[in-house]
Amino acid sequence: YVGGPTCATIALKCPHVKVTIVDLNEDRINAWNSDDLPIYEPGLVEVVKACRGKNLFFSTDVRAAIQDADIIFASVNTPTKTRGVGAGRAADLRFIESVGRTIAEHADRSKIVIEKSTVPVKTAEALGRVLEANKDTQRQFWILSNPEFLAEGTAMTDLDDPDRVLIG
Repeated sequence: YVGGPTCATIALKCPHVKVTIVDLNEDRINAWNSDDLPIYEPGLVEVVKACRGKNLFFSTDVRAAIQDADIIFASVNTPTKTRGVGAGRAADLRFIESVGRTIAEHADRSKIVIEKSTVPVKTAEALGRVLEANKDTQRQFWILSNPEFLAEGTAMTDLDDPDRVLIG
């Protein structure tokens, strides 16, 4: 949910920057490429229509998008763990860790990776460990955390005019 509005807003505010949203789910990408978006958020469809095909693109080609990108926003589901230590309470980080492995597998040069999901503090460190284990002399990965602050129904307004900016 966070990735679509965030990236659409980046495309709107930075028309000189190519923004590609990727997802393994082909039906979801097809929806992003239509007038029937996979999520409803007031103002989102207008921003997508204004930018789609100009500097905002949607694709299932994760490999090509990773190779093309200088900066990667990692926005994934973070459900609550259903088993093991922390079941019913702790965040399940397998999807963010999978993103790290996928980036490491396909990156052909150094990348800035921005963790932007509803995740616990220090998740960027877990993502960094996955990437660090896969770096080499040709590539480095810099990890940033961009805390998610969006609320359904006001995400586009929140992105356009945030009530706070965190630096540090």
